[in-house]
Amino acid sequence: LNPDDMVYGLGAASGQPHRQDQHFLLRTIDTLFYSIPDQTYTAFPFFLIRSKNRFRAVYLNSTYPVEITTTSDAGSEEGASVIIQQYRPEKALPLDLFCFEGSIAQILNAYTSLTGRPLHIPLWSMGFHQSRWSYKTEQRVMEIAEGFRQRDLPLDAIHLDIHYMDRYRVFTWDQKRFPNPAAMNKKLAEKGIRTVAIVDPGVFIGEDYSVYLDGLKQDLYCKRIDSDENYEGKVWPGPTVFPDFAEEKTRIWWASHHKTLFDAGVSGIWNDMNEPVLQIGKTSEPLDQPIRHQSDSHLKFRNQYGNLEARATNDGFARWKKGQRSFVLTRSATCGIQKYAAVWTGDNHSTWNHLRFNLHMILNLGLTGVPISGADVGGFCRGPGTTGAVKIFKNRELFARWMELGSLMPFFRVHTVLYSYSQEPWSFGEEALEISRKHMNRRYRLLHYISSLVREAHLTGAPLVRPIWYEFPEMEDPNLEQFMLGPNLLAAPVMAPGIRKRKVDLPSGDWFEFESGRRFVGGQTHYLDTRPGFYPLFVRGGAMLPTCPARRNAEESVRAGLHLELYPAESIQGSVFLDDGITADQTPTEVRVRGQQARNGQLSVQIEVIPGDYMPPYRNFQLRLPGVFRHMLSGTQMVSAQSVDATREDRSLDMVYFELPLESGSFTFDFRNAIQGN
Repeated sequence: LNPDDMVYGLGAASGQPHRQDQHFLLRTIDTLFYSIPDQTYTAFPFFLIRSKNRFRAVYLNSTYPVEITTTSDAGSEEGASVIIQQYRPEKALPLDLFCFEGSIAQILNAYTSLTGRPLHIPLWSMGFHQSRWSYKTEQRVMEIAEGFRQRDLPLDAIHLDIHYMDRYRVFTWDQKRFPNPAAMNKKLAEKGIRTVAIVDPGVFIGEDYSVYLDGLKQDLYCKRIDSDENYEGKVWPGPTVFPDFAEEKTRIWWASHHKTLFDAGVSGIWNDMNEPVLQIGKTSEPLDQPIRHQSDSHLKFRNQYGNLEARATNDGFARWKKGQRSFVLTRSATCGIQKYAAVWTGDNHSTWNHLRFNLHMILNLGLTGVPISGADVGGFCRGPGTTGAVKIFKNRELFARWMELGSLMPFFRVHTVLYSYSQEPWSFGEEALEISRKHMNRRYRLLHYISSLVREAHLTGAPLVRPIWYEFPEMEDPNLEQFMLGPNLLAAPVMAPGIRKRKVDLPSGDWFEFESGRRFVGGQTHYLDTRPGFYPLFVRGGAMLPTCPARRNAEESVRAGLHLELYPAESIQGSVFLDDGITADQTPTEVRVRGQQARNGQLSVQIEVIPGDYMPPYRNFQLRLPGVFRHMLSGTQMVSAQSVDATREDRSLDMVYFELPLESGSFTFDFRNAIQGN
């Protein structure tokens, strides 16, 4: 390396913004609430090197654990370098190193072409998710659902943690707590809400347990090192065995058992404890356990275990939900996981440090080819170690600021520990509730934009959440204090307590503050007030930003309409892709917008609608412009605009709209500045 090179990537290897001067053990482990330094739930041997405006990347194509040490000290024995060493080598192994160079977009396109394109998640999974360990009964789940609907808060999914199971036995339902899960899911569906069920890999050893007996009969479990007996560990249900997902027959078997959940109306699957945790509550070296796989060592397959389980889970979707997009959420992962699952960053802390780590981890996961990820909004536990499982004191400001940040993350879920206060948006007082409502609704208004970014990620590996220098290589921001959501939104979140003014470094060009519409000149530093509920969010000049009304869930929001907001510049361009949000491999309808602004202020816009397999239920859309554009020239006719009621969207900007038909073909419009016009 050069001494001033910066290293990024390695997935969620740490909460630091970059990877300089650090040591990482890339071996998956349950960190027991982040109590083990330099280790985490995932292992991604892929890193990006930034040399000012030049980008390179290295991918170590190996399933084995490695240690990576980075140093920027040119005077050290190795010099400025990245040092890769095998961890606990069984023997000398050939290592495949893939090296990439180009723009970050080109690198991630090539890398995901090699390791697998990201999953195209369903629309509903892009909405808001509410979770805790655990909503323990059917009645409590329905109370939470009703709490959202009574307060007019959008919600797409409630997560079911381990208490829905019969004595924590996977692929079962507790008949006392959840006597009729199918009926429960039907009632939730009437409210526009789905469920996501947790599935752990540990299978309880019980002679009265059909899942265990089925796997035993087919010989599908991991073995002891010293014999052909099944390895026995201990997790939630007690003594357990572990499916050997390296075997295809095991993955087929695992996929088949998801029928129990899907028949009950479950929509998504949440894979936890899949590092795998072999002995619950212990942070000792898992590779010391006497476990092996049927075809090779646990050392070889450990980092892959979460990927292989996620692959089997996707096979379950393909078998039981034919033709639908799947949603799988995983805690443990390695390179290639983007093909099978979204990643969440595990059992984080309800602290300002971990709020900052949230952003840094998601940005670095995106730079590792994992575009769909998120952290537990509000924080999961109090701190490291077993005592961190007790969370008593609420921090209203922290929760509100985390909701602001979380609303722009690829995956948006609140989750908290077993011994915790309630962590629903209304649990922190009226101010935090209204701040949450504002930013949850903003998330839903941006779903046309977000879903188009998800499609781009599926096709190219491009991250949704990006460092500012992804789009503007000349910018610095080495500590990742700002970020881009796609190419057109720049956010400067508040990540410390008591902050009432925020520094923002804007790239060149014009930028428009999202709420007020106020224009800011780029290439400069600006300071903005950051009152509670507000943080700087800018739209890039020349952007077409697709939005929609906010409704009670994602599907109802995008079906309620299409608003194309244009932000003036010499050249304007953008596209939005419309599909039904659930069908796999569907060709979307594309709406392309191109525009040019003349020196006299007139703005010419061309709209092209390219029909696909899906056409939305609306036949018109709103073309929105800054309020100075009050009239449209259509032939010899002058058509007047209508004003947008921005207050209904928690905004104060002056914006007008023209309602136009959504039709195939090309159209040209000419807008006359009201000051120069009639």
